[in-house]
Amino acid sequence: MSGWNTVRDWAIRSRAGLGAVCVVAVVAGGAMAAPAVAEPDKPGMGTVLAPNGRSPVNLRSGPSLRSSKVGRARHRDRVTIVCTARGDRVTSKWGATDVWDKLDSGRWISDAFVDTGTNEPAAPDCSGGDPKPPKPQEPTKPQEPTKPDESAKPGPGAGEGEAQWEKQVLDLANAERRKKGCQPLRMDERLTRAARLHSQDMRDRRYFDHISPDRRDWMQRAKAQGYQDEVSENIGMGQTSPREIMDGWMSSSGHRENLLNCSWKSAGIGAAKGKPGRGNSLLDTGPWWTMMFGAR
Repeated sequence: MSGWNTVRDWAIRSRAGLGAVCVVAVVAGGAMAAPAVAEPDKPGMGTVLAPNGRSPVNLRSGPSLRSSKVGRARHRDRVTIVCTARGDRVTSKWGATDVWDKLDSGRWISDAFVDTGTNEPAAPDCSGGDPKPPKPQEPTKPQEPTKPDESAKPGPGAGEGEAQWEKQVLDLANAERRKKGCQPLRMDERLTRAARLHSQDMRDRRYFDHISPDRRDWMQRAKAQGYQDEVSENIGMGQTSPREIMDGWMSSSGHRENLLNCSWKSAGIGAAKGKPGRGNSLLDTGPWWTMMFGAR
């Protein structure tokens, strides 16, 4: 089972580089030793190890072998684990385990195929998650219009130049998707509200993470704005233009996988300029970028 070192390798970098980017399923980087934690309270990292050392490992929509396949992770990809749950028991060359890791892309992978540096769960229990294997999907029925969560904040507006940035990011993303033969993403108002709120929240509360200090993740933020389907998310900080953030995402395999995933149909983008008067670090100067992807 698990036995490798862990690392959180997207720690905030200086503006001399591409800034900080964080996403989805895979992030490249080195490793450093870290003690095993029986009850982790923050996301963890791991390395995908395919059973035969070559073939990609399937990613699932839930902690079950019967859940739909929603992507693949390559052998030795680095993955970010936001939380864990119990599900189907899977046997690998390290032994059997019923622990499943939920990645920051919203997808699941059995811990049998992830080295995390500990034989215990490497991330907190999934708050509110259902560890039982999901029921087989029923034929899709027409959905009634959903209402935004009453506790959601009013839809935020974009500041000077930020709306133009957001449109440019969408145009650049769709240009890359056309090269692969994917349909262009359409802008969804609900995902845009969620993305803008997250970028502004990271700026105002001085953090950089998919999980907010009050433990809200991208799926909860999307649902709070009325979007009920599957979502994923890319974030970035410090990139000074739409082209720079897009270059950063496209140079990272995990971010690029989200951008070029033809199953995504809609997007929401939130750009937030920094507040340099508070200081000179990236946590003050920004900018912050959030791009959310939706399946509908």
